[in-house]
Amino acid sequence: MLSRIFIQNFALIDTLEITLNKGLQVITGETGAGKSIILGALRLILGERADAKSIQNSETKSIVEAEFAINDNLQFFFEENDLDFEHQTVIRREILPNGKSRAFVNDVPVTLDLLKMLSKKLIDIHSQFETSNLFDEEYQFQIIDGLSKNKILILKYQTEFSEYKKLLKELDNFKNQLAESNKESDYKNFLLEELQNVNLDDLDLEELQNQVKKHENAEVITDNLSQIFAKLDAEEIGVLDSMTEIKGKLVKVADLSHEFTLLNQ
Repeated sequence: MLSRIFIQNFALIDTLEITLNKGLQVITGETGAGKSIILGALRLILGERADAKSIQNSETKSIVEAEFAINDNLQFFFEENDLDFEHQTVIRREILPNGKSRAFVNDVPVTLDLLKMLSKKLIDIHSQFETSNLFDEEYQFQIIDGLSKNKILILKYQTEFSEYKKLLKELDNFKNQLAESNKESDYKNFLLEELQNVNLDDLDLEELQNQVKKHENAEVITDNLSQIFAKLDAEEIGVLDSMTEIKGKLVKVADLSHEFTLLNQ
């Protein structure tokens, strides 16, 4: 039940606070008295987009706040969306002078999508050209559940269903871990088979180390040899200086791979 409305710096309203009691409440007034402004402020609570033009004083933010007395039927919704459940729940919208807006439920920041989901369970604005929530199947079930007074049964079902979804998620995680473990096991078995098929006694460890060193320094070797060939192909070179430079590069290449040792002799 909507129990309080607070509006500040919105449209023509400077500050307004309305306290509502149980039962039918009627707000009347002549055309232009501001009834539609109050309704427009409530639409912000429903999660509608804010407009900076609705701010009366553009130098400060606009605030619309609504307080609801809610029952335990909504506790599961609050827990599922990491919201603080309060029987007196306060929803607040703030419109900043730059046009951006923020939404809060019990002082916890929320997205507009989440605000719409919650407010649909709290408010039904039915105007001349709008369809009532009475035609919404979910809302109909809420009415039936409320009349049947099966709150405890619903909470039990919601708790067990939430636990079921949690267990399903854990099961999926275990399946993924098992798949990754099997994949890793297959790869290690493949490596083991490769090693078992290799005759390690016929391998030359020094030669393997030289090959590894060569591949690790392939870019450096290629770069030095390219510079050597470029020097030898040059039309005008200082022979003595160039040969000294070439010898230095050959020494560097020979140190990186024994295949090029003869080049340094």
